[in-house]
Amino acid sequence: MVKWVVVQLSDREYQILEKLDDIEGDSSQKLRMLLRDYLFTTPKFQKDYHIIHLEEKKDLLFEILVSIWKEYDSSTSPLEKWDEEKVKSVRDELMEIDAIRPVGPFSFTVTGLLKKPWLAAYYHVNNIFEELDEFSQACIASIYVLDFLSKGTFKSELLKNSTILLNELFMFSYAVARKKAHETQESFKHRSSSPCSDDQLAA
Repeated sequence: MVKWVVVQLSDREYQILEKLDDIEGDSSQKLRMLLRDYLFTTPKFQKDYHIIHLEEKKDLLFEILVSIWKEYDSSTSPLEKWDEEKVKSVRDELMEIDAIRPVGPFSFTVTGLLKKPWLAAYYHVNNIFEELDEFSQACIASIYVLDFLSKGTFKSELLKNSTILLNELFMFSYAVARKKAHETQESFKHRSSSPCSDDQLAA
């Protein structure tokens, strides 16, 4: 639901707002962008910045997720079907946006530039896409962060492929950990709700 906020500005404040030529739109749009810039540049509010964009990009994220599901329908590991040239091409694109970096002649790891917003996104994806399983949620988090780091320059096909590569090599480990945690929680709930006989209690 859209909320309207009426702000009273002094003549000088309004003149300054009107002179912000690097921000497109009318005065209300400029104020909105200033709020988002503030959220992004203030560490304690960065998670809120990502929540806003996760919700706004929900349709795009789900569209890419469906295309990723189709890849897994034909193979449990889509990377096995890729040739070396395709792997290198996608890997180079990820390096270009500082999502991964080399740690040796043949090894790579994710950067802090990717990992921090990814963890924040993955945490909140659980609430926004709660009907999805842990691995699909990891895909959503990766699609979002790659779109964010690439400043929207990654097209749908590249978003799909870079998400598959990133998750298969690195980020699915978080999905495995979350799945195990959920299974453990369910196991404890089942035990606590199961009736025990007097003999079992006395044992």
